[in-house]
Amino acid sequence: MAQPFSLLPATGSEQADEWIRLGTESQLNGNFPKAETFYRSALRLSPNNVTAIHNLSILQACQNNLNESLLTMERAVLFDDSNPVIYANQALICLEADRIDEAAFAAIRGAELSPEKPVDAAADPLKTAGYVNSRLSLAMVAAATGHPENAFKPYMEILEVDPLHPAAGPNSCFVTSLMPIGPKELLPPRLRWYQAHKVNRPRWPHRNDKNPDRILRVGYVGGDFKSHSAAMMFSNVVLNHDRSVVEPILYSSLPTDESKDEVTARFKAAATWRDIAGKSDDDVEAMIDADAIDILVDLAAHTNGGRLSVFCRKPAPIQITAWGFAHGSGVPEMDVFFADPVAVPESERQYFVERIVDLPCIVTYRPPTEYQIKTASQTPYFQNEYVTFGSFTRFEKLSDSCLNTFRRILEGVPNSRLHFKDHALKRPFSIRRILKTMEGIDRSRLLFSGSTSHPEHMLEYQKVDIMLDPYPHGAGVVSLETLYSGVPLLTMYGTQPSGRTASSVLTAIGRKDWIAKSEDEYVENAINWANRPHELAKARKTLRDELLSSPVIAGYAGEVEKAYRMLWKEWCAK
Repeated sequence: MAQPFSLLPATGSEQADEWIRLGTESQLNGNFPKAETFYRSALRLSPNNVTAIHNLSILQACQNNLNESLLTMERAVLFDDSNPVIYANQALICLEADRIDEAAFAAIRGAELSPEKPVDAAADPLKTAGYVNSRLSLAMVAAATGHPENAFKPYMEILEVDPLHPAAGPNSCFVTSLMPIGPKELLPPRLRWYQAHKVNRPRWPHRNDKNPDRILRVGYVGGDFKSHSAAMMFSNVVLNHDRSVVEPILYSSLPTDESKDEVTARFKAAATWRDIAGKSDDDVEAMIDADAIDILVDLAAHTNGGRLSVFCRKPAPIQITAWGFAHGSGVPEMDVFFADPVAVPESERQYFVERIVDLPCIVTYRPPTEYQIKTASQTPYFQNEYVTFGSFTRFEKLSDSCLNTFRRILEGVPNSRLHFKDHALKRPFSIRRILKTMEGIDRSRLLFSGSTSHPEHMLEYQKVDIMLDPYPHGAGVVSLETLYSGVPLLTMYGTQPSGRTASSVLTAIGRKDWIAKSEDEYVENAINWANRPHELAKARKTLRDELLSSPVIAGYAGEVEKAYRMLWKEWCAK
């Protein structure tokens, strides 16, 4: 995802400043070659012009020329080491380049240079930019290093100055899903986002045909109609609709290219396609109204590609959030949150603004049958003569507490291994953090793999005897891929829906004994199963069929359509 860089404006009246203004305008309009020409023209007149150097660095970063960008930004810092915006952008470029230690240093330095909140943000835009951008970089670095609790405060500080900040608003809601808190604590930041984005005007009347039994026009809004983990879940619904029951319309909020992504091509072939990337909320609202959408489904919420501000306008009679970011939205105009009693127990439903409608499982899955991966593989233990645990989750989900629990498991299972796999493990910082937490464990017992193609990724599961689910934010698609690969999965029941996905799936397939209720029980379960290799081998032969025949997958789209019909009949009856 592109970083939220901020350009510096030209403030003088020299010829170099005029070139910078032209460069900035061209860059904002996406004409990168012309922008570079203008910036270099400014630098020929004023070689040490910090604004031109800084903006050129961001231009290089946006073209994925990260090495040149870092060198250029370092020059900007040398010529002006007192501007927090420069340090903030340096931190974001370092983050993009996976140079985490340098990113942390720059982010901290930027915050130190802008310690005080501006009294009047509009009156002093440069000071405001320094304050906001330094905290944005600080928060993003904190989240990327596995410390979301350190990201929340700077996001809140940004929102005190700029309640509509496009990154801080949704990110403040997302990072809470990575923290060990419950729905009661999750709700306030989401309501705060809503207060900044709610629409204070009369809503358009819904003129939908109130025939309770006709074909329903269901719109799906999100940015992941492509090769993406979220699509691996919601595609089991979107691509499997009975067209005599539901006519799907897809509103794609991020750019896609079906010539390069066969998943996008699959979505476009299966449903009516609407490209809403870059379109205003007014335009999207008008499109939804013109399409006469009966039920509008949010697939992204507070993640990249989310368009919750459109849902605040209530352009459809019934609005639902589900699957892509299945944690609740905080938007009162969202009528329903599709969940289940495991993910959202009855006692917690008071902390969601949506009505909870239960499905057989909070998530579903479309298996990658096109890879033709064999149903069962040999349990690695019998070849290796030691147990291999796995953690194929995103590095950001590995809390210190979770890593400490994993260390206790390794201590309790002598000679066992733990295989970590994630794209973030190409960063030395990520490996150092894990090694530090695993102090006392022989390094030869810790295995680290980076990102691979998805078919290769699926084959990597076969090298694992037992997969360990992270916490407080558990795995989503990884838990489903693990079971599809025939690998036993252990989890700990979390404090909120983001930490209960695996528990929901395991409950639905009849494997509740793999769910722990505490860290101690998690450790005991892992040690217990590590000492039962023959039972692991037995489970490995049946797990795929258990998943495929379970309500997690079998008949799931039909259950969703039943829920749609129930909700539609209720609306018509009103």
